[in-house]
Parts: sequence; C-alpha cells; structure tokens
Amino acid sequence: MSYFEMAIIAFILAGIAVAVWRGGQANPESTGKLARRLGRVETELKEKATVGDVAALGTEIAELKSEMAGDRRVNQLTYESVKRLEGYFIQKGTEAK
Repeated sequence: MSYFEMAIIAFILAGIAVAVWRGGQANPESTGKLARRLGRVETELKEKATVGDVAALGTEIAELKSEMAGDRRVNQLTYESVKRLEGYFIQKGTEAK
C-alpha cells in the first residue's frame, strides 16, 4: 500500500469522524442540553403559576363574562332602536312620494 492510498483512507476516516462528532452536537438531547433547558422552563412555570394566580384568573374571567352579558343587552336594545328608526324613516320616505 502506498503512502498516497493511506493518506486517502486517513482523509476518509477523518471525514467520517468529523461527521459523527458534528452529528452528536446537532442533537442536543444526546448531550442533555435540551433536557436541561426544558427543566429550567418547567421550574420557572411552577414558580410563576400559583393557586392564588389561578383563582384570580377565574375571578377575572367571571367579571368579563358578566360585562359581556351587560354589553349584549345594550347591543340588543341599540339594535331594536335602530330598527325602529329605520322603519320610521322608510315609512316617512315612502309617504313623501
């Protein structure tokens, strides 16, 4: 075997080694980086979401629902008033001709 052939084989093996090494870096779960990051996010979420926060959110949602119900009634009354006015103007408009 000549030195040239051995150099080619060494070059190919070095290329395979680099590809395997970089492939391991491309997969963060195999190095544990992704697992650590997810663990930190989970810890932060646990610290921020307390039972009091959830209860306060429930209260806010109930308040919003009651406001929406009140707005719905106002909207219905406004719609009925507009329909009456529209009917009045249509009636007056057809009588004028």
